[in-house]
Amino acid sequence: MKAIPYLSFNGDCEEAVRFYHAAIGGELQIMRYDDMPQDGGMPGASPAWAKKVLHASIGFGDGAYLYFSDAFEGSSVAKGDYATVHLQVDAEAKVYDIVKKLGAGGQVTMPPAKTFWGSVYGSLVDKFGVPWGVEFELGEA
Repeated sequence: MKAIPYLSFNGDCEEAVRFYHAAIGGELQIMRYDDMPQDGGMPGASPAWAKKVLHASIGFGDGAYLYFSDAFEGSSVAKGDYATVHLQVDAEAKVYDIVKKLGAGGQVTMPPAKTFWGSVYGSLVDKFGVPWGVEFELGEA
């Protein structure tokens, strides 16, 4: 089983997912509402919503993913009602780099530092209101 965080937005998903992709890398794929087949069993979108994100993903080499979408037209999500996205990275320096990049325009809530539980960890709320934790496990000394 895999747990895949899925973040929804109110029309600014593409801006958000491109921001995340620039900060953490991976393979980005975006499907828009107007890519949906007419008989797909889902409500269609107006011309104003057609270019919004139906589904986007950032995939990583280890098989992990993050998923994203704009809420259906006429629906909305409340900023800050997201689960924390926890990234476990493979190098200590990546914690500092990712927290800096994702924290741009947001608020770093815990600057990256060595912790009592044996990791380098930092946390933030990004400019879209999404909370993040970034961690590198130091291993046994």
